Amino acid sequence: MKKTISILLSLILLISTLSQAFSASAEDAYSYLSSSRVSLHDPSIVRAQNGKYYSVGSHLAMAQSDDLINWHSLDSSMDAVNYLTLPNKTWKENLAEPLKWTTDYQRAVGVSEENIEYNCWANDIIYNKTMKKYCLYGCCSVWGTVISVIWLAVSDNIEGPYEYVDSFVYSGMTVYNKAKDKDYLSNESKEYARIMDYSNTNMQELVDKLYIKTSSLESTDYGDVYNFTDYNGYYLRFGAGEFPNAIDPTAFTDASGNMWLVYGSYSGGCYVLRLNNSTGLPFYLNMSITMRGSNIYFGKQISKTNAETEITGEGPFIVYDSISKYYYFFLTYGGLAANDGYNIREYRSKNPDGPYEDAAGNSALDMKNTGLKLMGNYQFDCQKTAYLSGGHSSCLVDSDGSMYQAYHTRFTADGGWGHQMRVHKMARTSDGWAVLLPFEYQGNVNQSVNNADIAGVYEYIDSTNITQRKESEASPYEDIILPKQYINLNSDGTISNIKDYSCSITNTNTGYEEVSGTWSYNGSSAYAQFRVGDVNYNGVFTYQKDESEQANTVLTFSLAGDDNSTIWGVKHSHSYIPETVLATPNEKGYTHNECKCGEYYNDAYTDYASDSSTLTAIINEAHTYSKAEYTAASLLALENTANSFLELANTNAPQYEYDSAVLEIMSAINELDSLSNYSLKSFNGIFATLENNNGSETQLRFIDFINGYCQVLDVVEDGVINAKDFAYLLKNKS
Repeated sequence: MKKTISILLSLILLISTLSQAFSASAEDAYSYLSSSRVSLHDPSIVRAQNGKYYSVGSHLAMAQSDDLINWHSLDSSMDAVNYLTLPNKTWKENLAEPLKWTTDYQRAVGVSEENIEYNCWANDIIYNKTMKKYCLYGCCSVWGTVISVIWLAVSDNIEGPYEYVDSFVYSGMTVYNKAKDKDYLSNESKEYARIMDYSNTNMQELVDKLYIKTSSLESTDYGDVYNFTDYNGYYLRFGAGEFPNAIDPTAFTDASGNMWLVYGSYSGGCYVLRLNNSTGLPFYLNMSITMRGSNIYFGKQISKTNAETEITGEGPFIVYDSISKYYYFFLTYGGLAANDGYNIREYRSKNPDGPYEDAAGNSALDMKNTGLKLMGNYQFDCQKTAYLSGGHSSCLVDSDGSMYQAYHTRFTADGGWGHQMRVHKMARTSDGWAVLLPFEYQGNVNQSVNNADIAGVYEYIDSTNITQRKESEASPYEDIILPKQYINLNSDGTISNIKDYSCSITNTNTGYEEVSGTWSYNGSSAYAQFRVGDVNYNGVFTYQKDESEQANTVLTFSLAGDDNSTIWGVKHSHSYIPETVLATPNEKGYTHNECKCGEYYNDAYTDYASDSSTLTAIINEAHTYSKAEYTAASLLALENTANSFLELANTNAPQYEYDSAVLEIMSAINELDSLSNYSLKSFNGIFATLENNNGSETQLRFIDFINGYCQVLDVVEDGVINAKDFAYLLKNKS
């Protein structure tokens, strides 16, 4: 999707959610669980000195929890009293200095007074032990630009009020001395350059203190780290000489207790600054020595945006884990709109300022798609709706060493308009990565995993390492939900029924290839290892409460791959109902697009027909619903009189009843010799080979190939692939 369209859609979503950012429906449309949640964008969680948990984010929202499960919003918004409101000042008066930067820009480009934006995004709180105060880091910005500024406010109480201290990173400024003598520039352009000149920011203080030379700022040498503007004096925001957008600040403490700040979004990637613990502001003297060769105003660059990430990458968060001894750097790719595929990436380093690398060994500075992808758009059987665009996250390492990830997500239930915060527990792998557990945190399950517990059928989701975006506005959200499948973890340590969808960008490109795999589990350490195809995975098995109404305790796994993908699994101990699959042919009648890997694989609409062992597993579970209705006699009637079956299919009977019957006829025909002239000889997901009693063979085809594409046979031509089509085929082969 083009970036302009993405920005417009994101803006619509942003505006639409502002008014309801702090309210939650009494009946949650997004979840079966009874936990209380909040709609809070860009959440940053922290545990306060009083032991309670807090989350702050965009639009001056704040929420509190005692257990990380039940959250309630505090009375704070941009349109009311909030934690930046002082007894004698409104929040806008409190933030007058940073807001001047963004409003001066808007007036300079002709925005009318009634349309001026007052944005306050992605705030973050950290307790400064030296100052004995809570430090609130925030930013003001103009949507769709790099006109931004990061500021600090402090309070004795985590709930505020916070008093503004200073603004210390600006972006989007100009160098007027470069512009003023250019005859080809209009007077309006020169006036804009004068208003937005760096001398109107705190950068002038660094020039006055000789940290920065004026000659460097006015240089035309793009190799000079302080030359942040083009030939005409305008800010460089994209390309080889790109500089940051000063938004999304988050502070962290290193292993020695020193404070740092990471920030950045889209333009220029992400940067880290060393902070002075005594002031909470940048420690320029220290950086001038330790970051020699870097621009100490912006800090040290630790990640880059590039074409393979569609120039995305925002919401940076770094946390030090004293158990693994790593600094974990979380970053979000994609766009914040439901169709733009927000997804969280992970890197790590032994040093607070990097270099940061991913699970495949790539640097976050490499100009390509990087980062261990923690999750994508997904839905398990027990979830009420699909989760979309989960991102802009934060990570908490609690006092007991437990790790948690908080993020905001959207849902298919309302077309992606609303959003809520979610908190998941994380687990450390044997090779030092932190993986996200599949389900929302609902408290710890004190149940150990034994080897004997593991073998069985699992719902399985592979995040892949790419961003799932809708290819057009008309395409359904189902196109960008990660394919879910059922796999077997066999007691001999093998994995069967695995399909690799890694070449699929969206589910309209659901090409796959069959792969084999192995699994192992070390009960003493709780670590798990998988090998799927040629990818090695490390992670954990653990029990969690699922997201059904009953909050069942289920066995799950989460593992990180050396290809930057994450795989999730949930042991399948409950029955499920095969669903009707809609045929969605394009104008040529095809239901499958060309796979991005350059090969053609079976269409998505083969859910009825993957392989005989999978069908057998489905049938066995379907029996729990249908064995009372479908005796041998009724199967005989269906087989001998296809019209009777079609009549059943046209009744109001639940879809699964006649689907289950067809599956039984298709896959269990060996058990029905007395009911049929045919027995099942082989089945490959495209057609079943049936053998007659006299030894002759015939086929029931469910997939046909047209010009290299796969098309499901909608033989009844009603736009639906279901039992009617299979019954028709059976009728004509009997």
